[in-house]
Amino acid sequence: MSKIYSFVPNFIQPIYQKIRGFRYQVEEEFKKLTTPVHPHPILILGNQKSGTSAIAALLAENTKLSVTIDITQEVDHPIYHHVISGKLSFDEYIQRHKLYFSKAIIKEPNLTLFYNQLIDYFPNSQFIFIIRDPRDNIRSILNRLNLPGDLNEIQPEQRQMMSQSWQLIIDNFGLNIPGSNYIEKMAYRWDYMANLYSNNSENMILIRYEDFIQDKVGQIERLAQKLGLKPINDISDKVNIQFQGRGDRNVKWQDFFEKDNLNKIESICIENMKKFNYLI
Repeated sequence: MSKIYSFVPNFIQPIYQKIRGFRYQVEEEFKKLTTPVHPHPILILGNQKSGTSAIAALLAENTKLSVTIDITQEVDHPIYHHVISGKLSFDEYIQRHKLYFSKAIIKEPNLTLFYNQLIDYFPNSQFIFIIRDPRDNIRSILNRLNLPGDLNEIQPEQRQMMSQSWQLIIDNFGLNIPGSNYIEKMAYRWDYMANLYSNNSENMILIRYEDFIQDKVGQIERLAQKLGLKPINDISDKVNIQFQGRGDRNVKWQDFFEKDNLNKIESICIENMKKFNYLI
């Protein structure tokens, strides 16, 4: 708390707090309008809940670069789907989120859907793609949403508890991919992301989440070197920080999804699971 605030009389403090809050909001809005977009940010892509937040945060800590971990405005008031539908251009989308795009490292899973636009807008950027076993990835998403994995379909009252941004993700808005229930939709989404990497692998650095978990410090330091960055900070004391809510890794896939839904995931994702060594 500032020294000035400590001398403000008690009866004036609520008014002073409001003034400070308003000033902060004005300053933030001014930054959003005037901060220039980074010319060649490092872009970290991948499906939701695949470890992108931890890797982005640790890379930024290791290299002392600025970082965006999620475009937070998209959480409560998403507009990226307007780009998909054609109501908003990708350039307008970036201009509306200039402050987030001003950072040296940008992690936002929804940007994965706009890989072609990103590479056109940032031709000199480097791309990192994070992948995770679809069974763990989908389970983690459902844990995040407090949803079970063994239903035939999400119930209306359960959907009402989800934010608009998560509903768009679960429904695969604008992706034109199949899926008769929520498990199939998420499996096809994972497969879509995996194919996106495979089709553009020459332009991306791949990290398997499982390899990262086994050697977090080593994976981050090797990633920095591949990016041509110099590791500066020791991150060994930060590798166990939870950058996002952790899913329940202890429950077995068979117990969480039960047979039918687990079979749906594995049958839809089987080719890419083999390719990324998730089926041996």
